[in-house]
Amino acid sequence: MAAKEFTPVNTTERLAKLRALFEQDKYKLNAYVIPSEDAHQSEYTAPCDQRRAFISGFTGSAGLAIVSKQKALLFTDGRYFLQASLQLDSNWTLMKQGLPDVPTWQEYLVQNFTNGSRIGIDPTLITFPDARSLSESLEKVGSTLVSTDENLVDSVWGKDKPTPAANPVTMLALRYSGRSHADKIASLRVELAKLKVYGFVITALDEIAWFFNLRGSDVPYNPVFHAYSLVTKNDITLYTNESRITNEAKFHLGTDVKLSPYSAIFEDLRNLKTKLKEEKQAR
Repeated sequence: MAAKEFTPVNTTERLAKLRALFEQDKYKLNAYVIPSEDAHQSEYTAPCDQRRAFISGFTGSAGLAIVSKQKALLFTDGRYFLQASLQLDSNWTLMKQGLPDVPTWQEYLVQNFTNGSRIGIDPTLITFPDARSLSESLEKVGSTLVSTDENLVDSVWGKDKPTPAANPVTMLALRYSGRSHADKIASLRVELAKLKVYGFVITALDEIAWFFNLRGSDVPYNPVFHAYSLVTKNDITLYTNESRITNEAKFHLGTDVKLSPYSAIFEDLRNLKTKLKEEKQAR
């Protein structure tokens, strides 16, 4: 790594802008959690998803930031202790995970934010089990986990935030994949029937690329593209920008796979929840 990459970024203004957002009436936050992962829980992310790197200056692939009204902390593991110590400016405290007496980031929140504290996080960047566990732990000390309807770091980043990649999505020939996507879909539906569940949401980018035998280049050095998928016994939808799917890839997918905009997954899931609830009540 070149020496200039170790030069700390002055984060004073960024942190001040972020803390100002804490005071919005709809939030009233005491702290904000900034994971490294994107909405697909990827360790390696596209430039537009590198929020923790933007707010802290630390560019390693693993780590999590907590910004409170008074402090800014970066939690990372032993792979990155040296790099983080060189890249963080004086606004930040490095929390060396795995060392004695260093709490996990969850433990830190529970120990330091009690009695009515409000901890914000972008709900798309944390898994449901982790969010539920953290929420329950905070409730025990009288505090609340708050889902923000916008990513506060994105608001600070503003017009300088990189735009999402729109690189072409291509098909991977059967001679390389070894198994057709139609066969994979059929196998998944067999499992859905066994489990007696309505459908399955695929969020991991590598799983989507494998499942559909498609390849992209949205994340440096990773053959993936930003997408979600919803598979039910009757329908299958791939959520990504249709304009980036090559004609060859569209032919490869066939008419059974519906293409919808990337962000439409959330509204579709809300509608599906309502539909299934109504069907259950009508029985």
